[in-house]
Amino acid sequence: MWSTVGTNRGAMGFLACLLLVGCAEPGAEDASESGSAVIDEQQDGPPTELPEAVQILVDNRAQDYCTGVLVSPTRVLTAAHCMAGTTFLVRAPHAPLKTNGRPQESKARKAGSVTSSRNYNEEVWKEDAATLDLETPIQLETYATVRDVEELGEKTLRAVAVGRSAENRTAPLVKSKELTVRSGTPFGYTTGLVSQYYSSGGDSGGPLFLVDPETGKPTHVVIGIERQPDPPSEYFTRLTPAVKRLVAAPRRGN
Repeated sequence: MWSTVGTNRGAMGFLACLLLVGCAEPGAEDASESGSAVIDEQQDGPPTELPEAVQILVDNRAQDYCTGVLVSPTRVLTAAHCMAGTTFLVRAPHAPLKTNGRPQESKARKAGSVTSSRNYNEEVWKEDAATLDLETPIQLETYATVRDVEELGEKTLRAVAVGRSAENRTAPLVKSKELTVRSGTPFGYTTGLVSQYYSSGGDSGGPLFLVDPETGKPTHVVIGIERQPDPPSEYFTRLTPAVKRLVAAPRRGN
């Protein structure tokens, strides 16, 4: 989940943590007082080549935050359980700067979700995805595309994830080292994907980017959205047809 889930993991387990409300104390605002979100040995530097990865601040909940990904100039894909707030601010720290030299950011509103925050705890094995619509477009050369990798069976994919370097709102975004991604079905998560553990939590909604097998570099294709770590594994929502319809839905009021 977001900052209220970060550190309570392990023995409690993935399902137990998802079924509880606030299974850890809120994260500190100061990076020096909080643990590493993307754990140190799994960090691989800032995602400068992936400017569509964004920070999401829940304006009216001072300790809450998530990560997301721009799929158009005005739409962000993130986790549904990030939607408990009512106002949001989206920041794109690696997008081209504005003409005044400041980072691009925009206020945002809820657009839609597959699993709502209201019934999230009762639907822990369903897709956990939501979208935000921006008031002001964020301008990039390239936006993320979404792909449903469907049932992998025994196959694996290579990918990198993006999240905060530490468990607080202001920590910079970093990408993980390369992860091996498998189907979540053997783990009981039929709409999910699983990789090795890389994050201590507290940064839901982070995008999982497919790696090009020929170049070994991350592409702008997103195949999953961060849901919950549970050592030794990390769980992502797969971008199922329901999630893809959510991404493509018209803006409200259009």
